[in-house]
Amino acid sequence: MLSGSRFLGLVGWLTVAVVGIVMLTQLVGWNGTRTIAILQTLTPYLLLLLAPIAVCALWKARYPMAAGASLIGLFGMLLATPLVFAASQQSAAPGALGFHVASVNLLYQNDRIEEVAADLVKRDVDAIVFNEYTAEHEAALADSTLGAAYRYHTDRSDERAGGIAIWTRDRVQIHVDPDTFDHSLDLTVDTPDGPLRIIAIHPPTPVYDFDAWNSDLRIVGQLSAPSAAPTLIIGDFNASYWHPGFRDLLHAGFVDAHIAAGQGFSVSWPVGGALPAFVRLDHALTGNGLVSTDVYDFEIPGSDHRGFVVSVAPTQ
Repeated sequence: MLSGSRFLGLVGWLTVAVVGIVMLTQLVGWNGTRTIAILQTLTPYLLLLLAPIAVCALWKARYPMAAGASLIGLFGMLLATPLVFAASQQSAAPGALGFHVASVNLLYQNDRIEEVAADLVKRDVDAIVFNEYTAEHEAALADSTLGAAYRYHTDRSDERAGGIAIWTRDRVQIHVDPDTFDHSLDLTVDTPDGPLRIIAIHPPTPVYDFDAWNSDLRIVGQLSAPSAAPTLIIGDFNASYWHPGFRDLLHAGFVDAHIAAGQGFSVSWPVGGALPAFVRLDHALTGNGLVSTDVYDFEIPGSDHRGFVVSVAPTQ
C-alpha cells in the first residue's frame, strides 16, 4: 500500500507527464486525436497545475520532478508570448472609413431571436455573420426590424448547428460555398473602402467529428491563401489559440483581432450555464491588406457564446 508521500509523488509525476505530452504536441504542431484536441483547449489551465507541483517538489527535495515541471512551464510561457506581446499590425489607409462586422453564434435552440435582433439593431454594424442559423431563425430575423436594415442576405440555414448566414448593408459581388463539412460562405462585399472578402466559417467540434474539424481548418487555410481582396475570416472556429491547426492560420500571415487588441486571453464559451467561460472559440482573422482597428465582445440573448464586433480597414 502506497504511503501518503509516495501517493502524492505519483500524482505529481502523472500530472507532469500528462501536461508534458500535451506540450509536446504543441511543440511539434500536432492536432493529435479527439482527446488531445480537448486537452489542448485546456493548455493554460494545465500549465497552472505545474506551479504548485514545482514548488512542492522543490520543498520535498524531489529535484527531477521540480525541474521537469519548471521546464514544461517555461515552454508554456514561451508559447503564450504572442498573446501578451502581440505583433504590431500595419496602419489603416489614411481616410479609410472602416467596416464593422458582428459575429453571432445564435445557438440552434435559441428562442430569444427578437431580443437578438433588437440588440443588433442598436449596434448598427455594416455586416453580421450568423452561426448555428436555423430556418426558424432566418424567418424570425427577416420579420424583425433587423431584416429591413440589411438588404443583402446570404443564407444557408440548417436544422441544428450547421447553418450559417451573412447579412450586409452593401451589395455582394461574388459568392462561393466552400466545400466544408458544415456550411461556410466566401463572398466579396462592396464597401466604401473597396472590395472586402469575408470568409464565414463554423467547423464542427473535434468532439463531434474530429476528422471533419481537422479537414475544415485545413480548407480554411487553403481558402485564405493570398488574394487580391483584403480578407476577413470570421465565425465560430471551434478552435482556440492552443490548437496547432488554428495557429497555422496565424503562421500563414493572418492576425487575430482579439490578440492584436491585447485581448488574447479573453474567452467566448460557454456562457449562461453552470461552467464559467474558459476558452475563445470565436475569432476574426485579418490579412491580405486588411487590419483590425477595434474589437469588443457582447452578450447574445439565449446563446451559449459571446458575440463580438470587429472593425476592419484596408492598409496603406
